[in-house]
Amino acid sequence: MDYATRPTSRTEVRLYATAFRKAFGLPFTGPVDPLSLLDKVSKVYGNVDYEIVEEAELPKNVPARCVPLEQGGFMIQISEIVFEGAYERNIGGYRAHILHEIMHPFADKMGFKPIMNRAFKNNKIPPYMSLEWVVKAMTGEVMMPYEETIGLNEIELMERYGVSWEAAHHR
Repeated sequence: MDYATRPTSRTEVRLYATAFRKAFGLPFTGPVDPLSLLDKVSKVYGNVDYEIVEEAELPKNVPARCVPLEQGGFMIQISEIVFEGAYERNIGGYRAHILHEIMHPFADKMGFKPIMNRAFKNNKIPPYMSLEWVVKAMTGEVMMPYEETIGLNEIELMERYGVSWEAAHHR
């Protein structure tokens, strides 16, 4: 599900990616291991935790999700299949799913809050105002910092950053 949020640009997303790396004590360049960030989320965010759940506990075709909690904060839920695929087989798409869910609370803290009941032409949210686009863009920028990926092909991106072919191709 997607929601409208405040508008942003790709340039701003790149700055947020740098802020994310700083918040987690990561180098500003190079690959990121999303699994190593899971145990840091509660320390960095304060009110975010994660759990590995059976696939049946998530809606159909949802590999992971970030659920707002009634008392505030978030719970990141990751299916066992995705966690094990990222951990044991280093599957790029699964790694991205995990980082994507870690990015949701970060986007929230950066002021990207859902705007409810806002009508758009054809009920489509423009990408620059889409909460999911913001989180996906931040995920891509954290996993593959733009400046250091210029000129790399898909195979080089996959090998260097541990991303899927689709993510590498999109970059």
